[in-house]
Amino acid sequence: MTGSATSVYLPSDLRSKVQRAADAQGRSASSIIVEAVRVKLARGEDGADPVTLRHIARLEARIDKAVRDGMLMKETLLLFVRVWLEHNPPIDEHIADSAASSAAARFERFLDLVAASIDSGQSLAHFEPHRVQSAEAERISA
Repeated sequence: MTGSATSVYLPSDLRSKVQRAADAQGRSASSIIVEAVRVKLARGEDGADPVTLRHIARLEARIDKAVRDGMLMKETLLLFVRVWLEHNPPIDEHIADSAASSAAARFERFLDLVAASIDSGQSLAHFEPHRVQSAEAERISA
């Protein structure tokens, strides 16, 4: 290695670590120090490794996308609820009890559908009512 000479004074514990690394790699202590300085300077002022910074940037982009997707899902659900409430008339008092029972049963079927979807690992977007009904019939007969 060609270069100008610079004296470096290291604490004894650091000097012994450098010497052990040099011996283990079959290199000079100077080459170990030069490599360490290059790596440190390549990281820039903030001390971060460029590869690590790229990984962090990718992770940030993925998190931003997940947050954006979550916001879209929330807005979609809220819009659905708003439209549903605007277009469904209030329930007459004389059928309120039967409507509540029906709603409870439908909600239970919905929860079964969600559980079946999670168990199968498939999206609810690929809804197949006959599969859910047959699974529900098997559950009831068991």
